[in-house]
Amino acid sequence: MKIDHGGGIGTGYAHIRPGGFYVGYGQRVNAGDLIGSEGNTGNAFGCNLHFEAYVNGSPVNPITFLADRGVSI
Repeated sequence: MKIDHGGGIGTGYAHIRPGGFYVGYGQRVNAGDLIGSEGNTGNAFGCNLHFEAYVNGSPVNPITFLADRGVSI
């Protein structure tokens, strides 16, 4: 699943369990909304949520991406 946040910013999520998508194509989401439920689909060895960040369509380091926006992990 990918979410377009506008302004060239996007995020991607993977390993969502079957039936675990809480939003659909074209739906607007807000900060704090539940978008999916973690699972172990694909090449995963346990329950997890894969997170990706994109700027202008190119992948960027999600840790740096979040830190630049005041989010620490």
